[in-house]
Amino acid sequence: MRRLLIISMLTLSLTSQVLIPAQAEGDAVAGAKIYLKCRSCHILEQPTNRMGPHLMQLLGRKAGSVEGFQYSPAMTEAGKTGLIWDEKNLKAFLTSPKTMIPGTSMRFWGLWEGQIDDLTAYLREQSQMKPAED
Repeated sequence: MRRLLIISMLTLSLTSQVLIPAQAEGDAVAGAKIYLKCRSCHILEQPTNRMGPHLMQLLGRKAGSVEGFQYSPAMTEAGKTGLIWDEKNLKAFLTSPKTMIPGTSMRFWGLWEGQIDDLTAYLREQSQMKPAED
C-alpha cells in the first residue's frame, strides 16, 4: 500500500508539471500601468509619433527606423549598426537609456528590472493584438 502511495505521488508530481504551464515572464496587467509613464511621449495604439516614436510592433524592429521620426544621431547609428529591439536589448535600454546609447535623446532615467519585464509582457501582448498598418 505504501509503495502504491509513493508511486501515485510521484506520478502526480510529474504530471502536474506537464499540465500546468510555466508562468510567462512579466505581468501584462502590471505592464499596462507602467506603460502610463511612457504614454506621454510614445503611442502604442496607432502609428503616430509624439515626442518619441510610436511603439507599435516594437519587438523585432530595427532601432531608429520609424518613418517620419527624427531620431538622435546616436539612435540612428545604433540602428545602422544592427540594433534590433528584442527583449534583451529593450531591457538593457530601459534600465538606463543613456548608458546603453550615449547621446540618445530619450529623456527617461530608466525602470527597475521587474517593471521592464512587466512592460515587455504588455508590449508583447499589444503587438499580437494590433498589427501595424504602415
